[in-house]
Amino acid sequence: MAERSAIDLHAHSSASDGALSPRDLVDFATGRGLKVLALTDHDCLDGIAEASAAAAGRLQLVPGIELSTMWRNFQIHVVGLFIDCQNPKLLAHLKKQRIKREERAHQIAQMLERCGFEQAYERTKAQAQPGACLTRGNYARFIASTGVCRSSDEAFNKYLKRGRPAYVKTQWGCIEEGVEVILAADGIPVLAHPRRYQMTNTKLRELIALFKSAGGTALEVASAQQRPADRQYLADLCQRFDLLASVGSDFHAAGTWRDPGLNLILPDKCQSLWQSERYADKFYVHEQRMSMVYADKDNAARQMI
Repeated sequence: MAERSAIDLHAHSSASDGALSPRDLVDFATGRGLKVLALTDHDCLDGIAEASAAAAGRLQLVPGIELSTMWRNFQIHVVGLFIDCQNPKLLAHLKKQRIKREERAHQIAQMLERCGFEQAYERTKAQAQPGACLTRGNYARFIASTGVCRSSDEAFNKYLKRGRPAYVKTQWGCIEEGVEVILAADGIPVLAHPRRYQMTNTKLRELIALFKSAGGTALEVASAQQRPADRQYLADLCQRFDLLASVGSDFHAAGTWRDPGLNLILPDKCQSLWQSERYADKFYVHEQRMSMVYADKDNAARQMI
């Protein structure tokens, strides 16, 4: 049985590597009952205006971003929430990120062609939103569309993740730079999906300590498809490092356990961003739980008694 949150602070649109346009993403989230949704595309702000217009009078659209950084050869993502999309320092940083992403996109395509995927760049570009800078997520969707893999997740794990045939290491900036850019844009820096970084608990604690010292504010404690023990451990780390808690589905495309808001309830020991004294005024709603649960694999809603 999985509960649904009214708040989801990590989602993607076709402006980066999501399957839905910014407008369709808002429609989808509204249909799932969300009251607060953050659009956090990879190193890009291109979907914010469309999503904000679509959200007017329906839900609170939080302008956000997911910045790529590096730490000890790990690619680490830092989400920025409530950012000023016109901030010059942020825009200059994104311009540099886009150049790196474009270079990496061509390198990934070359490696995929060696794996037998002809015209990988051109065919993936054709599937993406016009003007979008291709990510590994775009390539995963392309690979799945060829029928070689059953899903984007399978494609990503087989070809694109670290150690796989089409993985390209990119020298992103450091975590401190990413946090600094978000703070300069009046944003809230959140360490995204900390348990996905295939590192030891010792390294994770060192990463969080660095993030905190750089000015980081919150950990993404609740994520989609997450073990309860991992969620509790991240809640413990929030307390240990005096960080606030955030939630995020990291939504890219519709799937049984990847709906916006699904299974994103925080442990009671956490202090959430939206209930904190410092940030509560930024949120239109302060209650996370919705009055329904989802018990079957089709996610049919049943009212709680």
